[in-house]
Amino acid sequence: MAKVHGDFLGDPTETDVITFPYGEILVCPVVARDQAAAHGLSTDEEVLLYGLHGLLHLAGYDDTRPKLAKEMAEAQERLLRRVLAAKEHKERRKRNG
Repeated sequence: MAKVHGDFLGDPTETDVITFPYGEILVCPVVARDQAAAHGLSTDEEVLLYGLHGLLHLAGYDDTRPKLAKEMAEAQERLLRRVLAAKEHKERRKRNG
């Protein structure tokens, strides 16, 4: 991931997610694993969070300035809560028949 980050964005450091303009979203599961606990999420949920972050970039969100980053983070959290609630609802229905 660090190589791709360096090659395409000029920053050779490890990163969580890279979004390309034509719809590609590259997520780093190693970073997700390392960061999940700090966010109170499982690794799978952290990967989902990164995917949502990438989708928001494709939808036009920007996180390069503090105000924009705050707006994007709020949208990302709303989406994550909705997806996780839908997943829990589906699992509950499956358990209860």
